[in-house]
Amino acid sequence: MSFLTPLSLLLGLLALPIILLYMLRLRRREVLVSSTLLWQKLLRDREANAPWQKLRRNLLLLLQLLILLALVLALARPFIPVPSIVSGSVVILLDGSASMQAADVEPTRFDAAKAEVERLIGDLSGSSQMTIIQVGQTPAVLAAANNDKTTLRQALAAARPDPSPANWPAAFALAAGAAQGFQDARIIVVSDGGLSGDLPPLPAESIYLPIGSSSENLAVMALATRNTESGPQLFASVKNEGLLDRSALLSIELDGLLFDSRRLQIPAGGAANVTWELPEETAVIRASLSEHEGDNLPLDDVAWAVHEGGVSNRTLLITEGNLFLEQVYAVLPGVEAFKTGPDSDLMQEPFDLYVFDGVPLPSPPPTADLFLINPQPKDVAASSADDLFTVTGAFSNTVAIRLADSPLLQFVDWRNVHVQQAQAVSAPWAQPLVSAEGGPLLLLGERGGHRIAILTFDLHASDLPLQIAFPILMANITGWLSPGRAFDAPTGLQSGDPVSISPGAGTTAVFVDKPDGSRWQADVGEEAIIFAETDQLGLYRVTLRDSGGDRAAGSFAVNLFSPAESAIRPAESLQLGQTAVAPATEGDVGQREFWPWLLGIAIFILLVEWWIHHRGTQ
Repeated sequence: MSFLTPLSLLLGLLALPIILLYMLRLRRREVLVSSTLLWQKLLRDREANAPWQKLRRNLLLLLQLLILLALVLALARPFIPVPSIVSGSVVILLDGSASMQAADVEPTRFDAAKAEVERLIGDLSGSSQMTIIQVGQTPAVLAAANNDKTTLRQALAAARPDPSPANWPAAFALAAGAAQGFQDARIIVVSDGGLSGDLPPLPAESIYLPIGSSSENLAVMALATRNTESGPQLFASVKNEGLLDRSALLSIELDGLLFDSRRLQIPAGGAANVTWELPEETAVIRASLSEHEGDNLPLDDVAWAVHEGGVSNRTLLITEGNLFLEQVYAVLPGVEAFKTGPDSDLMQEPFDLYVFDGVPLPSPPPTADLFLINPQPKDVAASSADDLFTVTGAFSNTVAIRLADSPLLQFVDWRNVHVQQAQAVSAPWAQPLVSAEGGPLLLLGERGGHRIAILTFDLHASDLPLQIAFPILMANITGWLSPGRAFDAPTGLQSGDPVSISPGAGTTAVFVDKPDGSRWQADVGEEAIIFAETDQLGLYRVTLRDSGGDRAAGSFAVNLFSPAESAIRPAESLQLGQTAVAPATEGDVGQREFWPWLLGIAIFILLVEWWIHHRGTQ
């Protein structure tokens, strides 16, 4: 046995003052007297009691010396040499990806990996240092170049796995920076081996500590919907990543209600694909696996899908007949278009966007976003259309002379657009986007909490529909007026992927309810709203707030859907560049310390000493 701080043994000299105090202590015997005359005898005893007495056996003195011995040995930090791979400057790459939540190792692989790192911390010598990096979607340095074992253990205890693939290239870059400048640097990868094969070699000696024991796992690898002629259709795929044939019960819930359950037989290494015909009103789908043996990763047993991914824009075209408008709105993504005449009862139903093409506005106008093409002034009460705009005539000098700097005109080439005649429209609340000598050709603005766009000419009186700029301009204007979806969330959204939220006009705040029940909030301003807290698997619900209150804007789902994470078979070795990194062999010598045990013994003896002293006093 050796000591890391042998000079601390000099503190054992404190035993001398303890012994001296016992030798100098006056020992008197309590005597019950019947008369004060006996005080003279007690005074003579006091005079005869010399300060230096022969040291007698005393249990309290023995216990106090044992306490001092245990404390001194603890401060000296005794250790014994043990086989270890920890020496020099050590960088730990702790895998915190989704596959590390597999339960083939009790309680999980991640907990087993933390126990391995805990063991390495215990073997760390006084002359070595350790850096711990957790490898998740965003790698994080838990502890940097430290040899304080307490600090390292506290940092390790705070580590939590991510429900997503790990970003190993970024983690390798962090590890290379931490090992730079140390000749004796070592990088230890504590993982189940789910690394991509195109990773570069590390700039220091690499060691692999494999975690895990089984490859058996069933996973929902795909869940998506599509529109067909017969209605919405659901597709689900279940993959067997293990070496044995398995069976499982796949349950489908639609908007919280059980829709169907099927027993699937999945061969080893194969998949089972299933489809369903769904009701038209389906919004949220949940698929789950149950009654399956040999499944070690519950994280990929559940998946969600949202039909259409959000709230679609219901658009009503009020026109006498315009093939150009009908064609462009039939292909715009996220837009569900309906066509009607100016006197149809369909005008009474709520829509997100009304497009009036050459027809007068009703009285009162719809309380929604409006797109007015070739606006008409007649047959409308002054309290309706005249409150929005005024048509004072027409003009023919329609050559565009001024284009505003606006994203709505991006990729729109107006130089080759020719307009025969346009309406002279006056709208003080609107800003001209395209202006000619005779007046504005395109105006945009907000009125009463809703967005309004005015194209002052008839599409048939121009060659705009024949230009490549026409579908681009219509998509930009429609997207600005009433976005087809309140958010842009693809079907394969994974943990950590950002979601862009585009609230409509009049929206003051955006709320996102996370799967764990917590709520995220953002106030609507000029900057784009990006929701990046998609670190949980499950369903996220978006709510928009305007002057009328809160309204649901749809949901989006975050799933694992990662073949690399669901294939949980532990790797026997790692391939880094041209180098194969095999599992570690304990050829080095580490140190196992005993000071925590000595400290515990000292505290125990102190309690015993207090108890004996207390009973002696009584």
